[in-house]
Amino acid sequence: MAIYHLSMQIISRSKGQSAVAAAAYRSGEKLHDERTDEQKFYARHIQPETMILTPSHAPEWMKDRNRLWNEVEKVEKRKDSQLARELNIALPVELNHDQQKELIQSFAQHEFVQNGMVADIAIHRDDANNPHAHIMLTMRNLDQDGFGKKNRDWNADFANAKENNRGYVKNSEGCLSIREQWANYANQALEQAKINERITHLSHEKRGLETLPMVHLGHVAHDMERKGKKTDRGQINRDRQDYNKAVVDLQSYRRQKEEHLKKMKEKEKQFGFSTDIEKTYIQKAASLVGQKIITLEDVTARHEELRKMSDRHDPIERHFHAQQQQFLNVSNYYDRVRDLEGEIVQNEEKVEELKKSLNPFKLKENNMMKRRYLDKISDLESNKESYESSIQKQKETLRFSTKEEFYERYQEFSHKKENRLNQITYEKKQIQVETRVLLQAEEAIKQAKIREISSHYPDLKTAEKYLTYRDALKLEQHHDTAQQHQFRLSNIKQSLDAKQKKLDEFKKHQKIIRVEKEHISTMSKEVEKLSNVEEKLDELDRNPGEKAKRLVSKKARQDYEGLQSEAKYGRENLKELGYKGPQDLHQQQSRMNTLEKTVVPWLEKEIKTHMSNINALNNVFNAIQQATRNEQQAKQRHQLRTFRNSSINRAKDQDHDFSR
Repeated sequence: MAIYHLSMQIISRSKGQSAVAAAAYRSGEKLHDERTDEQKFYARHIQPETMILTPSHAPEWMKDRNRLWNEVEKVEKRKDSQLARELNIALPVELNHDQQKELIQSFAQHEFVQNGMVADIAIHRDDANNPHAHIMLTMRNLDQDGFGKKNRDWNADFANAKENNRGYVKNSEGCLSIREQWANYANQALEQAKINERITHLSHEKRGLETLPMVHLGHVAHDMERKGKKTDRGQINRDRQDYNKAVVDLQSYRRQKEEHLKKMKEKEKQFGFSTDIEKTYIQKAASLVGQKIITLEDVTARHEELRKMSDRHDPIERHFHAQQQQFLNVSNYYDRVRDLEGEIVQNEEKVEELKKSLNPFKLKENNMMKRRYLDKISDLESNKESYESSIQKQKETLRFSTKEEFYERYQEFSHKKENRLNQITYEKKQIQVETRVLLQAEEAIKQAKIREISSHYPDLKTAEKYLTYRDALKLEQHHDTAQQHQFRLSNIKQSLDAKQKKLDEFKKHQKIIRVEKEHISTMSKEVEKLSNVEEKLDELDRNPGEKAKRLVSKKARQDYEGLQSEAKYGRENLKELGYKGPQDLHQQQSRMNTLEKTVVPWLEKEIKTHMSNINALNNVFNAIQQATRNEQQAKQRHQLRTFRNSSINRAKDQDHDFSR
């Protein structure tokens, strides 16, 4: 499964480290350390996959690993200089090599390189179960000549914490952001690859888990464990695995206990509002599914199981009937072959009789009869071959080779078919019985729920049996939200009216702000239009050539007068709009911006909330009214039936008296 691991550290001279040596170890390349005049090389069985990512303004030579890290060593003068930052990141094993490479490249490019760092990436795949990447990052600003000053803004993410020397500052928001970002990048890559696994940067404690996390072994401890040598880190993980197994068992027990208590509470509630016959229905259904208490979800799930069982019967029956027809066809073919063989023998015997006839006067007639019998024999043999060919085609399908074997297979099939169809018939009857029990239990559970919910609404005291289950759920939702004990229709109506009045007020305020915004926008556009016109007029007034042009050109004079009219109209329009100057307009715009940032979102939220509450209350109000109407209609129908019956009885009595 995908695991989360991201550790950080500072590569520093104070710890006796070298940037060149670190790069050589991670890349698997042979590098020359110019500061110490040493060759750095660390052989690996599997060569790492490496790449160097640079910002767009970085010089080209920074893509040369040897020169890059030697330049880093040269620019750092102090004996305790921080040379580079490094991240060690576990790659999801569910991704293939190309997907892992694309993931780590994207992460480094967007999180570090675009901020001005050079990223030297090495992907290690020595262990197929532990693919991971090392990212070495430069610490100074870049220019066309090389490295400039150290960028201290980056240190918040990778400050060298003395407590663990891994560069992970627990109170650093930047550092935690990088850990979270890696989880986001990895999860996005897993989602794109259509893999269900996900990782998280959060600790078990933050996620509310009682289990303990495994510790990262590191390559040294990992190699030792693989060779059968126990390590301290490996032992910690083994102890935690044993502990976690006990925790998981305990959590499972807790869940089972909670589910049991929840079901028992549900059973008490069900039976508290159920009649005796309904209790019987519920208990019968519960025993069918092997539970002490049954819910509507259980009933629905069992209905689905029964439907699937029923769906399996039809194909089996169709298969048996189709195969039965095949056997019948072959049996008929054999019967026809037998009959044809008998007819052939009869006709052959007649031909032989004609051959024995010695009457010379009937020679011609005998020859004609003989030819007729021979033609008939030919037709019969042709028909026989056709049936035998049909039999031959069925031999492979029905798996027989001789006639005797066919009838044995036919008898076996008939016996098997009879047993299986009898079994299916029995199963169908059982499904019908169980379905009937489930339907009775479903209705009983719904009626219990309706009575339970109706108990909170005095208006439904007599109308509860006319309340639909769907409407009852709406009432339950309102009851759970309001957290009250009793709800009267009059109170709900009052609440509904109050909320509607409040909603109208909110909408009114919203409309006022919208109108005011449109007014300010119109005023702003008019001011801008007037400003443009006045600028053009000022430009024409300042230009002597334009003044002279207006004296001799009628068109120039008309254009100028048109601009003057437009300016006059604009001033009058602004006066009607209540324009008091740029400062006043600016104040109105600032006020509107404040309203849009604070009041408008609040109004939208309140309107949405009130509309939701009104819809909920409307559902409750309508549900109660509908149940009451149903009750009244039922009473009217009962009265009408009673009146009709009494009228019929009186008519019968009168007829009886007349007959006497």
